[in-house]
Amino acid sequence: MIVVLASAAAGAVFVLDQVNTFVADISVNKALKVSTGVLAHTSFGQPETLLLIGDDTRTVFKYYNAYVPNLANEMLMVRIDPGKPYISMMSLPRELWVNVTEPNGTTYTNRLNSAYTYGTTTLLKTIKQVTGLSVSHVVATTFTQFENAINKLGCVYSTIDERYYHNNANGGAQYQNINLLPGYQCLNGSDAEQFVSYRHTDTSQVRDARDQAFLLAVKEQYGPQLAGNISKFEKVFGETVQTDTGLRSPTEILNLANLLISASHLTVRQVHFQTTPCTTTCPPADLTATPAQIKDSVDNFLYGTDTTPRRQVAAIGHGITHHKIHGLPVTATLAANVSAEQASAAKLSFTGEYPQVQDLAGSIVPVAPSCTEYVQDCIRNYLIHAPGRRTYPAYVEVFSNGDLGQFYDVQGTTWPNPPLLRDPQQTLRTGGRTYALYYIGSHLTTVAWHQYGAVYWIHNTLLNGVSNPEMLDLAEQTRPVGPVRPQPEHATLRPFTVAVPATATGTSAIQSLGRIGGIVAIILVPLGLIVAVRDRRRLGRMRVEVAGQVSKAVVLERHLASLAVPLGPVAGRGSVTAAGRGSAARSAGLGGLRARPASRPIARSGVRRHLPRRATVVAVLVVAVVLAAAVFAALAVSGALGRRRVAPAVPTVPAVVLNAGSVTNAAHRLALALTHRRVHVIGEGNLQNDPAHGYQVLYRPGERGQAERLARMISDTHPTVMPISSGTAAAVGATAAAVGAAAQLVVVIP
Repeated sequence: MIVVLASAAAGAVFVLDQVNTFVADISVNKALKVSTGVLAHTSFGQPETLLLIGDDTRTVFKYYNAYVPNLANEMLMVRIDPGKPYISMMSLPRELWVNVTEPNGTTYTNRLNSAYTYGTTTLLKTIKQVTGLSVSHVVATTFTQFENAINKLGCVYSTIDERYYHNNANGGAQYQNINLLPGYQCLNGSDAEQFVSYRHTDTSQVRDARDQAFLLAVKEQYGPQLAGNISKFEKVFGETVQTDTGLRSPTEILNLANLLISASHLTVRQVHFQTTPCTTTCPPADLTATPAQIKDSVDNFLYGTDTTPRRQVAAIGHGITHHKIHGLPVTATLAANVSAEQASAAKLSFTGEYPQVQDLAGSIVPVAPSCTEYVQDCIRNYLIHAPGRRTYPAYVEVFSNGDLGQFYDVQGTTWPNPPLLRDPQQTLRTGGRTYALYYIGSHLTTVAWHQYGAVYWIHNTLLNGVSNPEMLDLAEQTRPVGPVRPQPEHATLRPFTVAVPATATGTSAIQSLGRIGGIVAIILVPLGLIVAVRDRRRLGRMRVEVAGQVSKAVVLERHLASLAVPLGPVAGRGSVTAAGRGSAARSAGLGGLRARPASRPIARSGVRRHLPRRATVVAVLVVAVVLAAAVFAALAVSGALGRRRVAPAVPTVPAVVLNAGSVTNAAHRLALALTHRRVHVIGEGNLQNDPAHGYQVLYRPGERGQAERLARMISDTHPTVMPISSGTAAAVGATAAAVGAAAQLVVVIP
């Protein structure tokens, strides 16, 4: 009982203490006012959709005539579904023109972010009306709160993709001041605020991608540390954001915390909201969206797949190395850029590597030798400040890919394990180098390699505007410029950790009680198991001894009965006759049978003396089972045990496999694999229409259940299940019919 109570106290106290601490931290700021029934109901383990709002409320700037009301500078939708291996992230364009209904019932047409002027409820209702999406929780932060949060974390390592500069003192257009140099660096609160709030000289999609890129950097750096430092993150979170009142409910806090911790290791899908520039009904800088565009964006956000094309990229890499891929949009590096690269490399303390080719569309803009006030394409030598007060030399070369606001970067440093290069999704050995590849969805975002004791990488544009083949070609054709200066070699990209800033926390009485309970449980459980093993052995020996004694007594009694010894005269009675002797013998035999119960009290007495020990054994075993169940449940909640794979049911209807991609024999290989798993595959072929966005399992009417069975069999590819006649699947259905009219299911390979 002591062990049970101690274990229960340790677990319950920890959970309740964390929830109460979070409620106290989150209550530092006022809750957002949201009308009843506007937010979607949440349950433990169910998907949740979060709305993150960047509140544009701020004091007067020179380019404002008066105080600016609260407007949404950023509206980011985040979908966390425990049934999917990724997190979906989609920015709602603030410039999107929509119908907004004011609280008094008046309707007007304006930008989506203007709905926030009337409060969170109006914004949520407008988003629901436009997209059909229901939000589970809302988190809002202002510019000042955001800056304070980054400072309390310490910093965030992120890539500044180009030269950002504006100074209102110079005259001309009046915007927010900004002064950021390109390169991978540790951003403090002020730098991070300038980066995410920058809102001119590019497109709405680039602006939203900039915000998402920064949040991804935060997740990659601090996400793995969430579970082990949850109280510290709670404090920072509570002091710097406002949330709806639901996140002050212990139940909803536990629901969301479970999702966040389980999703901390997942990849992120960036979904771009489809829009069209305004022409007549609104200013040219603003956006509109058709119902079809909105539906496609929302469907992609909720149900889209996230297939990483590892095999295709590997094939492309080998093809580029052996000069089998032609027609890439690259050209030889301009002479002006080569001169700038040589001048930069001469100043480095390690070997500088620069690409021998550059994007064809952006090649008209030469790279400047230094990053001055107004130059975007430039080369910069600088120092990266790593944890532990260490600094490493680094350089960055910025190239335009020809699209407005999109720049890709070539970088190098002697810091062997920056957080950007932690945990590559794929490695590719080709051309004498081993490349580490990093994806967002199907796009290569970074290609990195080690050489000459340094690490080099090419970072894609904010919208991943450089194609996968071009990214690999740029990396393959990056060579040393200037002197080669070997450094101590670093063989692999090692894991990176950042120390979480310490916070001053006291130990409450309830925390002390929980810790004492945990210590007592840890001490008593092994002792109880030792006692249980010892007593079980002793009880076994005792049972053997008792059984032996009982057997001996039975044998002796039967022997005495068989002797039938005559009895002498008894006082007051005559001698025993032959008949009497027979009766005496029978009496002795019956007496022998009745002698067995006489021995049982002895055995029972022996067992009864050991009953306390047996109770102890049973109690200890029960406690061990309870503790094992508790540990198993805790590990299952945290995702440590993973999900047990169960062989999925095999569909019973015929299927065909179609290849919509460029990988040769992909349909044949998958058809063979399915056939070996007893799927009735009746055909295979190539799809002559546009390639699919991910694996698809299409079904004829009434066969959805069979399609879901087939999807579970290829669940590693995260297929989308849909009717064969939906959307662009109509063309697929025609091809499937040509392969075999009897096919009820169609698998489409992207």
